[in-house]
This record gives sequence, structure tokens and C-alpha cells, in this order.
Amino acid sequence: MGYLPQLDSDTGLLPPGRYAADLEEIESTFVSASALSGSSTRARLWDEWTRHRLTVESITGGIARVWLAGSFVSGILDPHDIDVTYLLRAEVHDALDEESVQFLDDLTDRSWCVDHDMYVDSYLLRLPDELEFWQLTPTHFTDETNQAFRDSGLYDELWQRTRPSPHGPGQGGKLRRGYVEVLL
Repeated sequence: MGYLPQLDSDTGLLPPGRYAADLEEIESTFVSASALSGSSTRARLWDEWTRHRLTVESITGGIARVWLAGSFVSGILDPHDIDVTYLLRAEVHDALDEESVQFLDDLTDRSWCVDHDMYVDSYLLRLPDELEFWQLTPTHFTDETNQAFRDSGLYDELWQRTRPSPHGPGQGGKLRRGYVEVLL
């Protein structure tokens, strides 16, 4: 389906950018790959995220895209969690009732997930309204579409950054990395 480049041999990270892949490709690359066979966390994280994703899908009625990022989509043998952003079509997001929104707020709260034995660090974003290409100017945007573009740009930038390294100076925080997008 997509194209996942080789991890950088020096950093263990995807090269900067957003890469498309399907769920099977992600699982074979980041869960069951022979180079990661000694991991004590990857299979568990994958299962936790699968349950988490299916729960979000059942509440929303559908997720348009998912961004997977962080140490899970790297060569780190035992990532601590899986970073994910769920992107909902505007009409799906806007149709959520108050009870669903509250439950989704819980599901996207890291502490709530950890309390429920899910090491999923997740975020939920509303995609911009579907607009014709000629309408892609701020003068045609609703407030919600304006915010959706800002939010998706923020998370695109966030997932391409690395945290500062606790092990000394190095490039931590300045090194760029890639992340994976799944179309559902």
C-alpha cells in the first residue's frame, strides 16, 4: 500500500516526513520484524493500541486517518508507549454527542489510559471541512476549519521532532524524524 523507508542506521528513526502504510505493513515492520524479535513491549503495545483504536472507531463511527509516531515507529527495541493521533472527518467529529465526547476525552487522556493498562498516548483531531481546491483560502474557512488546519499543522510538526536526550548534549530536540499515516 504505502512506502516505509529504511530506518536511519545512525539514529534508528524514520527519515523526516510523513509516510503512508497500512496496518499490516506497520505490524510487520514495527512489531514482528526479526530485528525487533527480542522486544518485550512491542506486541503488547500493538494489542493495546488495536483495542484502543477499535474503541475510538466504535464511538465515532469511523476514523479517517491515524498518525503513528514516536519511539514505536523507530528501531528502539522496547518503546514505552505508542503515540497516535486520530483524525476524524469534520462531519463525523461535529456529530458526536456529549457522552461520546466525554468518553473520547478519557480515551485521549494519557493518565486515564495508563490507569486502564493502555500505554497509548493519543490525541483526537477534527479534520478541516471538505473544500474544493479553489476554496482553500482563509476567507472561505469557518472558525472550525481554521482551527483544524492549525491543529493538524501543529501535530505534523510535533511528530517530526525528537525530545532532548537525557544522556548528554547530542542532537536531542533538534533531530527531525518521520512518522506514519494510516488511511482507514
